[in-house]
Order: sequence, then C-alpha cells, then structure tokens
Amino acid sequence: MKQIFSAVFESVWKRKETKLFLAFSLYPLIYFVASFFGQSNFMQIANADGIKVGYLDFADMMMNSMDMLILPTLALYFLTISVFRRETDDHTMFLYKDINRKNIYLSKYFSLIIILVIYFALFFLSSLLVHYTRVAHLDFGTTRFMSDTLYYTLLELLGLFTVFLKGIVSISVASLVSLRFGTGATMTTAIVFTIVMMIMPMIGGPMAMLFPSGYKQFIETVPDMWIGFVGSLVITLLYAVLGSVFSLKKFKHLEF
Repeated sequence: MKQIFSAVFESVWKRKETKLFLAFSLYPLIYFVASFFGQSNFMQIANADGIKVGYLDFADMMMNSMDMLILPTLALYFLTISVFRRETDDHTMFLYKDINRKNIYLSKYFSLIIILVIYFALFFLSSLLVHYTRVAHLDFGTTRFMSDTLYYTLLELLGLFTVFLKGIVSISVASLVSLRFGTGATMTTAIVFTIVMMIMPMIGGPMAMLFPSGYKQFIETVPDMWIGFVGSLVITLLYAVLGSVFSLKKFKHLEF
C-alpha cells in the first residue's frame, strides 16, 4: 500500500470536492465579519450571566454551529462518493488492473481520513486566529485558552472529538453505500443518517449509543468523562471495520 498511497492521496487532494469540503473549515471567519455588525442577530454570541468566552469555548460554539448546518457533512459524503465511485461511473477501473484492490481501497479510505484531519487542523487554526484577533477583545471574550472549569473543558474536548469521529463514520457509511448503490442512494442516506445522528443524542437512551455523540448522556462528572471518549471511539471503530469489510468485498468484485 505504501507504494501507491502517495499517488492515491494526490489524486484525492486535487479533487474539486476536496477543496469544497476544506472550505467549510474557514467557517469561523464568517463570525469574524459578522461580529462587526452588532445590530444584527446573525452569528452573535449571547453573554449569559457574564461568562467569559475562551478559545476552546469559541471553537466548540463554531464546531457545533457547523455541525448543525449539515452542509460540511454532505460535502464530505460528496467527496467520498467521488473517491470511491468515479472510476466505476467513468469506466476507468482498468487503471487498477495490475494493482491489489485491497491496497487501492485502503489508500483511498485513509486518504479521506487525512483530508478530515487537515479539515480539523484548518478549523482550529482559523478559530484560533478569529478568537485572538477579535473575540478575546470583545466584552464577553477572554484570552484564556481552556474553559473556566475542568468539567466544561473536558466536555468541550469530547464534543470536538465526537464531531471528528462522526466524520469517520460518515466516510465509512458513504464508501459502503456508494459502492453498492450509487450516488443517489448515498446522498439520500447522507441526509437521513446525518439528521438521525444529530437528533438521537438529544433524545438519549440505548438507540443514541449507536452514534459517537450518544455517550454524552452518561457524563455528569469529571470521573465519568472516560465513558464518552471510550464509548464514542469504540462505536466509531465498529463502523469503520464493518464498513471497510463490506466495502472492500464489493470493491474487489467491481468490473473493469
């Protein structure tokens, strides 16, 4: 896989869908512009009970706002479809004739994971820039990096971590559905699955545990925090392994 990974990653990196997805990582810059329009209700931060907003608080707000938009997740689905489905739709699978299909699939999958990591890195950099050039100097802002308590710091870190894990789940689901059913079915699945993944943690209960963010319901104190991290990681690995196994089975039998 090492021999072909760089070539596969380069092809993924050059896609227009990659640039579209990464563009959403600059979402905090929209707040930077909106913050100069104090009379508007668009993207304004409410200062409840005089609580000061540190960097991690701001990053968590921006990430939750992005997650609620659904658009970044749909862009990730669209990118995954282009990576796994394009060669089939364009009838160019013959390019892989002499290359191990497992290595091709894993190279594509991990290339998407790296794109997801880059997306989060750009998000943290852009939110860091906006916070310390704008938010920290507003009435409700502070230069503090973490939240005001250890509990909320860990809770916000968990929230950011689970959004990342939800990205891995989305890649795993999109690769499986796109290879087996095509683009239309994948985008329909993306919309339904994303909405369900957003709503179920709010409802709670056993069904919420099927998603990475569904383990927050068990966290009430700092000692409970491990449940959220371990539980969300385990369920994500389950999606990744099962999705890859069934996707690879289909990928190996695609016709040239």
